[in-house]
Amino acid sequence: MSDIVELQQSEDVTGFSMDSGTLGELLGAYQKEMRAEWSRLEWIQRNIDGRATRTWMPEGADAEYRDLLRKASTPWLQYARNALAQGLFVDGFSDNELWNQAWQANSMDGRQIKVNREVVGLGKSYGMALPGEKETVVMRPMSALRTFAHYADPWDEYPEWALYRTAKRGANYWNSSWYFFDSECWYKFTGTPATPQNLEGYRHDLGFCPVVQLANTLDSDDAPESSIEAGIKPWKRIVDYTFTLSMVMRYGAFPQKWMAGGEIATDQQGNALVRPSIDSLLHASGDSGEAARFGSFQAANIGDVVSGLESAKADLSAVLQIPPHYFMSKVINMSADGIEAEESPYFRNLEERKASLSEGYELWMRTAAAVLGNSDLAQDTNVEVHWLDQRTRSLAQVVDAIVKLKTVGAPDSLLFAFIPGWTKQDVLDATMAAENLERSEQQVLAIKATETAAETAGKIDGSTEET
Repeated sequence: MSDIVELQQSEDVTGFSMDSGTLGELLGAYQKEMRAEWSRLEWIQRNIDGRATRTWMPEGADAEYRDLLRKASTPWLQYARNALAQGLFVDGFSDNELWNQAWQANSMDGRQIKVNREVVGLGKSYGMALPGEKETVVMRPMSALRTFAHYADPWDEYPEWALYRTAKRGANYWNSSWYFFDSECWYKFTGTPATPQNLEGYRHDLGFCPVVQLANTLDSDDAPESSIEAGIKPWKRIVDYTFTLSMVMRYGAFPQKWMAGGEIATDQQGNALVRPSIDSLLHASGDSGEAARFGSFQAANIGDVVSGLESAKADLSAVLQIPPHYFMSKVINMSADGIEAEESPYFRNLEERKASLSEGYELWMRTAAAVLGNSDLAQDTNVEVHWLDQRTRSLAQVVDAIVKLKTVGAPDSLLFAFIPGWTKQDVLDATMAAENLERSEQQVLAIKATETAAETAGKIDGSTEET
């Protein structure tokens, strides 16, 4: 946070609302709650990353067996999370000046990607806004895996205070560097939350804690819900089927040979020249002198296992409202109407996500306005963010609709927003160009009208003189 203005720094934080003792007492009382919340989120994240797999294994399973399980853990949940988050992209805001000063100045086009992924995957994420150098605002995402925000009332827009940990899960989980935010100041310290050390304080004097929660669902009674957590059980079935498929391909996809009776030749050390094993020959010794008999077992049917695997993928698709052809390795030729029907639950899901997530982004932008001193915009609850429309549409259909709407007087700024792939900046540039062109045409028409009027007046004067 080197680009944040460190206002009124005090090494001993004298005169600040928090000293080391007061801060340690406050955070120490919530340390158990922090651990429980971060553990819950980390369990979801481990499943999303494909690192929380368990399946049945026989006792004494060898390294080859365990290697198959490790390879079977494909991160389908991570793919599902990204598929949903990729449909969420903020590309505009009601106030263009704030959009440039806050959003664009802080590279939020790129930073929002991780925020949206975390909101979809974990149910929530956080963002802060603080005064920057030369009367600017600094906006930074804060991962929910490292942030704990305490709300005095569940309906409050801002938390009473928020704590951010810089270290990842590991040896320095508690003994880390920390940032603490309240309604007057922000602090940084080392050590543990219960025993802060090297405490430094900086004033922001905003009158509220400048940390915003971006939520996947809005419900004051429960924590925001993850869109991916419901898919953990279907995903684990996929892992089981994938592991079974690997086992069948390794050990049962070919006719297993067997030998009954007879004796297997050995070398001088008494070792069998033919090693009885699952991938060579199964041997059952018979009575002395019994003739040897040979045969083979029927090969396993891989198709049945593959069918079960595809069924598990279909379950995951239905639970997460993601089109099934997103998960399938083979795509059957589908018509445009068929694709639209398959994707309709996906886009309805996205609209729900946008409805909740918009409130967080709008509050974040209003917080940035407060930091910049624009109190009117900071209190304006009618502002809105604009989402990039990523539906698959024919450009010809869109252009036809725009032309028809233009005939009834629809403004260019709204019509251009329908064009697939256009960002808010593209819409603004096109609107300005269209307005300039319209003004130029009006000026040309005005000049022609003036010239025509002058010619008419000249002809009338000439006729009068002749008369």
